Amino acid sequence: MIQEEFYSIPLFVRMSVSDVAAAAQWYTEALGFRSVYSLPAIDGTQLMNHIRLGQYQDLMLVSQSSDSPISHCSGLVINFSYSRDLQALADQAGATGAAVTGPIPTTYNAYEVTVIDPHGYQLIFSQILDRD
Repeated sequence: MIQEEFYSIPLFVRMSVSDVAAAAQWYTEALGFRSVYSLPAIDGTQLMNHIRLGQYQDLMLVSQSSDSPISHCSGLVINFSYSRDLQALADQAGATGAAVTGPIPTTYNAYEVTVIDPHGYQLIFSQILDRD
């Protein structure tokens, strides 16, 4: 088991989802995230799961409250610098049925893979194309 380092996180994204446990499992299987901490409700369902891809690449999955619908911000994109194999990531995410584009080169000197998660959130994983 990986011992997680706890540190102050200067910024993280909080995402409302209908089923926190299912979303955390999808992020683990499709994209390689791991759970840092989860908070159960009295009935045993997960209220929150803090997941991490790498240092300072944290997401907080929170349960959608029954009195407020999930709201997605049009145009909001979560971008991760990704140092591992982009094609392998695209294949892994695609195997879960996610909408995946790439890896493709961009006009701004990067390779990118775009993934749409089951709740409609858009995530981009990018690498620098040419450092020179």
